[in-house]
Amino acid sequence: MSGIIYATYGILIISFLALAHEFGHFLIARISNIPVEEFAIGFGPTIYEHKPKETNGMKFKIGLFPILGYVKIKGMEDNYDDPESFYNRGFFAKFFTILGGPLMNLVVAIIIFGIVFGSFGNPLSPTTTIASVVKGSPAEIAGLKPGDTILKVNDLKIRTWSELVNAIQENKENIATIEIKRENEILKIQVVPKFDPTQKKWMIGISPKGEVYSTGKSFIEGMKWTFSTLFQMFTFLPKLFTRAGVTSITGPIGIISMTGEAASAGFLNLLFFIAYISIALAFTNLLPIPPLDGSWLIIIIAEGVSGRKIPKDLTAKIQSIALIFMLILMFVVSINDILKLINK
Repeated sequence: MSGIIYATYGILIISFLALAHEFGHFLIARISNIPVEEFAIGFGPTIYEHKPKETNGMKFKIGLFPILGYVKIKGMEDNYDDPESFYNRGFFAKFFTILGGPLMNLVVAIIIFGIVFGSFGNPLSPTTTIASVVKGSPAEIAGLKPGDTILKVNDLKIRTWSELVNAIQENKENIATIEIKRENEILKIQVVPKFDPTQKKWMIGISPKGEVYSTGKSFIEGMKWTFSTLFQMFTFLPKLFTRAGVTSITGPIGIISMTGEAASAGFLNLLFFIAYISIALAFTNLLPIPPLDGSWLIIIIAEGVSGRKIPKDLTAKIQSIALIFMLILMFVVSINDILKLINK
């Protein structure tokens, strides 16, 4: 049953991030006064259709299978001759309409990171407060609990998590007297560290709570994390052309499987996973490969530099051919994901 639940999580997460991406295109198109013909949630036969009066004839549709979605902007697939269509609009209107999708995915990641840092704390800025205790660990046996703040180890004052780690390493297998603050009480608890051969460290089985930021700082740090992650993805790009890089590519099936692993590791891990997938979706769409957003951006920039429009028929033909190759690639990646699941 858990497998079905995790698969549902995965499908919902992918659909949410895809719809956020399409909403980004929709929002900038509307701001730029470029007509939007359809905004659809899901695919298959239409089970619900609505034409809001304030959207100038745009259709809002829900498909039989409410997974993923799309936005159809006038003048990207047809209606090229309409003066209000995408094809006939200015550089900035077209550029930011296309960029709106990846930007919305980055905004989603920033919001998630901001919520995490403001509510749970930054895991890269650990405090001396315990966030979790490993079941069956020396810490749990001794009676340490989440929320305890470590003050001293063997009378050595602890100010940072790294000082705690060093104190445990120096203590080795001896009994460590740990002074903690629990709510309004000061307690002393004796713990016997255990050597972990995989990490080659003496450990007691606790993890730190990250520093919790103010609302403003949370979203500033969320922005830093988002763009730092995006930059790392671009630096990894050359490795994708190696054999190891190709086999590391993951499709929807792989993402659904990874969602299950992230969900089983806890709600906080799942939030981080969603944020990273959202950044990965932005990164993928920024690649200059037809029919991804990046290829449209290259076309728009080329038109802006040359001062001439690339023939619409040529653009449509390139996008159509590339779409076939993308579908083949997705098929191969999905097969690879299935094989990975079988071999687990």
